[in-house]
Amino acid sequence: MSGGRVRRWLSAAGRPPHEIAAAEPPERLAAALVRNLAEGTGGKAAYAMPTERSHVVVESWPPGLSGVAGAVGAEQVGTTGGALFVIAPNRWDDTARALLRDTAAWLGVAVQLARLHVDHAAADQRARRLNSELSTARARLARVRDLERHRLVRAITATTLRDLDEVRSSLRAVTEEGTGLTVAEGALEELIDDFRSVVRGVFPAMLPDRGPRAALEELAATLPRPVTFAGDLGRRAGWQLESGFYHAVAAALNLVAGEESAHPVTVTFGRDVALRAKIHAPGDADLSRALVQDVERLAVLGGDMECAVVDGAAVVTVRLAERVELVPPAVDPAELERSAVYRKVRDLVRQGQAAVGGPEWDAVAERLTMPPRLAVVGPGRDTSDGAPAAVVVFDAPADQALAAELRADDDPRGGVDAVLCRVPPEPGFRDVLLSGRNRVVLAESGSVGALAARLAAHGPVIAARRAVVAMRDLVRGLPAGHQLRWAVEQVGADAHEFAELDLLDDLDRGGVLRGATTAAARLLGADGIDPRSRLGLPADAADEEVVDAARAAVARWRAHAEHPANSSRDRAACEVLVRTAEGLLNPVRSGRPR
Repeated sequence: MSGGRVRRWLSAAGRPPHEIAAAEPPERLAAALVRNLAEGTGGKAAYAMPTERSHVVVESWPPGLSGVAGAVGAEQVGTTGGALFVIAPNRWDDTARALLRDTAAWLGVAVQLARLHVDHAAADQRARRLNSELSTARARLARVRDLERHRLVRAITATTLRDLDEVRSSLRAVTEEGTGLTVAEGALEELIDDFRSVVRGVFPAMLPDRGPRAALEELAATLPRPVTFAGDLGRRAGWQLESGFYHAVAAALNLVAGEESAHPVTVTFGRDVALRAKIHAPGDADLSRALVQDVERLAVLGGDMECAVVDGAAVVTVRLAERVELVPPAVDPAELERSAVYRKVRDLVRQGQAAVGGPEWDAVAERLTMPPRLAVVGPGRDTSDGAPAAVVVFDAPADQALAAELRADDDPRGGVDAVLCRVPPEPGFRDVLLSGRNRVVLAESGSVGALAARLAAHGPVIAARRAVVAMRDLVRGLPAGHQLRWAVEQVGADAHEFAELDLLDDLDRGGVLRGATTAAARLLGADGIDPRSRLGLPADAADEEVVDAARAAVARWRAHAEHPANSSRDRAACEVLVRTAEGLLNPVRSGRPR
């Protein structure tokens, strides 16, 4: 409280903010504080977040304020980045200003409380998931340990029985006949070399000193088939990571280069968030069955090994990432809650967790609270630490394999929402990336910060749409008449916000509304999701100007839809734009941007 004492507000309607905080539940505290400020000053009040051009109203009284034009007072709300505004008050004296300051302070506490609640729920879901993954990993690790023990026993036993028997026979001949000493020496040297090979396979001497590439080159020098190496693994990683990576690549090399061949084997290394290797062996068949044990061993470490045959050559891809989960930037729950479709989808996810449960539903709930994910493909370390998105850099070729990894449709927590490609994409990269069930924005120019801000503006809708895609798979196992199954399909079909995102993608690709792309994209929120940005108005435009501009937009796009030269796709796009403009006429929806 200001001055460390409780104030008695002159207005009977305005109560001290600490009394509001004591009386209201956390989920309604922000709205109650804003309303109390409006009633205490006899005007309007709004809690808004800044954008590039203006502000997005998160909470207001009366409901439906579309902006903060004409505000006579403003106060920063804690560390949220937002501010609390008073507009057109009947009374604006020192007492009203003190009420604004105190309300902003308590509103900051309310927002922080909401964030902590969301963080706690996300941490609880993550802990359950990690516990499940730990149990699975322990079971797989026990199996891999047994398989590895049997493999080493077989290797040592076979070497001992075969070579020792030969040494024994040679020494007997020397003792009894006095001949064959050279043969005995050769057999003994071969036995020692075989033991060295077994030991090198368990613990290569070069690995701890010079890393996996040098150790693999040393191994390749002992193999009968020529092996060439390309690429780089970058900085050194931890021992567990390098050892697991080495053994996986070494297993594939021993298999494809264990016999003489005129065609060399090529190993190409790469490094982004993971150690990577691609083994290319012309003339070899599919190695999936031969490497099944190594695939499982690598999976225990959190990596993967894929085998395929491409143009008559065996291709083995090895990937092992550091098992460090990056903590995504905090998301203001109020930013998520401003989207009506997000709230609907969140409630459906909670219903699914309660009715069905399981790690799959927990994964959907976990991703729903995360910020959008942006992948940067190509060199450069500009990750814009302050960007309102989770940014990951992949210093790797933009090929089909990377596109499939970025898409990750089979993992409710995986996949990216946008890709900034700083290198020329290889053939098929775009098709694979954009062919998934989830929406991915592909940009080949621009900055990380600009693209991250664009994602964040539509963050709640992007998160909701990804959750709906995941839930459609999960509800297929429910009875045909199950209420949850019906509700998921309905929200996916009826959400206008999803149609807006689809149309933005079509506009980016140049498929519709040629000649009117800029105006259409602006109305859909490409320049900002607040009503004034959508309508191309200045930040201080009055509400009456917003209404007039929205009516003009409705008329424009209706007329465009009726033009006889337009295609059916253009008419459908115009219908989406008309509905968007009509939503800006509705004061409630204007104050609650989608």
